[in-house]
Amino acid sequence: MASSFLLHADKGCDKDTWPDTLQGTRQLYDNWAKTYDPELKQHGYNGPTATVKALVKWVPDKTARFMDIACGTGLIGEELLKAGYSSIDGLDMSTESIKICKEKNIYGRLVCSEVTTNRLDIDNDTYDVTVCVGCFVPHHMNEECFPELARITKPGGFLVITMKQAYFDTSEDYNYGGKFEAAIQSMVQQGKWEVMARDHVEGYFGEHNGVTLVFKIM
Repeated sequence: MASSFLLHADKGCDKDTWPDTLQGTRQLYDNWAKTYDPELKQHGYNGPTATVKALVKWVPDKTARFMDIACGTGLIGEELLKAGYSSIDGLDMSTESIKICKEKNIYGRLVCSEVTTNRLDIDNDTYDVTVCVGCFVPHHMNEECFPELARITKPGGFLVITMKQAYFDTSEDYNYGGKFEAAIQSMVQQGKWEVMARDHVEGYFGEHNGVTLVFKIM
């Protein structure tokens, strides 16, 4: 089983190696949880580090309350702690990943849920910062959840997304590029958020580059 996980890492989680349903993605992460950290580090996964590096200039307040969406086994939470942030909640659809997060004792509240257009068990305007790293991949999360991510974030707060550049730029992998840009601009036109930054992430995942998007919630 481990070799199939390494294939996902080598391919940068592309559509040829990724499960074709949300349930399949959940099962993959459940099975992957125990070896997830060392395998991703082995393959040069730079998403968590790059994301926290990008957001510190927007969020100087170390008491800011964070929600780590699709927190996985806590890699982003670990980087947030290193940067001096301590009020961090997490959400993930993988029960096995949530168990590892509990063992690491990084997060306050942990929510086991998928992120779709459905309302999450989180109140409006709860978080100063909502972070999504590496979760916009086929059959996991897509642009349809933007309104829900904005809903749980306080006005004046930030939504930070880091993802594989190819998903954003092209239509080859489930048309993420065209749909993402259209959805981003729709949220701007509706007065839901303002685009603050689009930062290139060199070596986001091995040889694959990434992009970090910073939105200020209105």
